[in-house]
Amino acid sequence: MNITQREIIGGGKMTERIKISYANCYLLSGDKGSILVDTCNYKDGPAIYSRIKDRNVRLILLTHGHFDHVSSAKYLAKRLNVPIAMSEADVHLIGNGQASKLHANTPLGRIMVFFSQGVLKKAEYSLFTPDVLLEDGQDLSEYGVNARVISLPGHTKGSVGVLTADGDFIVGDAMFNMLRPTGSRLFEDRIIMEESLQKIRSSGAKTIYVGHGKPIGNN
Repeated sequence: MNITQREIIGGGKMTERIKISYANCYLLSGDKGSILVDTCNYKDGPAIYSRIKDRNVRLILLTHGHFDHVSSAKYLAKRLNVPIAMSEADVHLIGNGQASKLHANTPLGRIMVFFSQGVLKKAEYSLFTPDVLLEDGQDLSEYGVNARVISLPGHTKGSVGVLTADGDFIVGDAMFNMLRPTGSRLFEDRIIMEESLQKIRSSGAKTIYVGHGKPIGNN
């Protein structure tokens, strides 16, 4: 596990990319606290905790319900004594990953879909019930960070992102950066996914932080 990107942004705020294996989680730090966005795989909790335990984390926010984004949430919430937040539309996926019926429209995406259903079914989850149900436009300042929730459905029905006042946009799997930046490589609904992609591109964000791959400049 390593921190592969640490970007200091205005007002003393910081976005940190924590890359573990093939997935990313992020720490958003503000003047009065921090938010952990996504939690990677089941076994990754201790490594993540070791990097954020002294960072005044006040909330764990999950961009969607797939195992590689939520599986350490229960462990980390207990160690940090903080609530877990996600969209109500993805709660049914916790421990039931095969309920997410994925499709693709590219060769790489089809390969990912071919392998995904078995992986989603067998993946280890730490079962939990979220404490906070996120809504589009929700203000996150009560957790110490000047940011808001943006609904980004398509990859899953309940996919969300976090857009900071400084122009950082954490989008989970609403975009990928594998080989090149694209919309989601696999999705439950292609049309809605593409609408969310346009929302990201037109958001005014300066940098887009994805669930898989390096950050993307939003030019």
